[in-house]
Amino acid sequence: MAGRIATATPIYQKGLRKTRIIPTAEGQRSPRVRDAKHMACIAVLPCVICLSRGVHVAHVRMADPERGKRFTGKGEKPSDKWTVPLCPEHHLNGPDAQHAMNERIWWMQQGIDPIDLCMKLYEATGDLEKMEQIIFAVERT
Repeated sequence: MAGRIATATPIYQKGLRKTRIIPTAEGQRSPRVRDAKHMACIAVLPCVICLSRGVHVAHVRMADPERGKRFTGKGEKPSDKWTVPLCPEHHLNGPDAQHAMNERIWWMQQGIDPIDLCMKLYEATGDLEKMEQIIFAVERT
C-alpha cells in the first residue's frame, strides 16, 4: 500500500527525526515532508549570498531528480530539506531576488549549487557551527 509522510511536525526522540506514515490513494503524489528542527536551524544562519542576518527560510523549488529533488508543482512547497537561508532582499524583495526570475538561472548567476547546499545543510542539522561553516565555505560570484 502506498503511503505518505504525515504533515504534522515530526516527533523527535533521542535527537533522531521520526515521521509517521499515513496511507494515501493510489497515484497520489508525495506530500511535503516537514522538519521543524531543520527550519529552526536554517532561520538563524546568515544569508548564503551576502552573509547578513535576519533571513527567510527559502525553499528551493527547482528539480534535480538525479539527486532526489523532485519537481514541485505550482502552489506546492518542497519538503523542508530543500531550504537555504536568504535575506529578504535576496529572497523576495530585491530586483534580482530568487523569486523575481527563473530560479535555476538565478542560482547559476550566483554561482551556487542550491541542491548540494541543501543536502549539506540538512545533513548537518542540529550542529549550528557546522551549518555556519558550510555557509561561509560557499564560493560566491
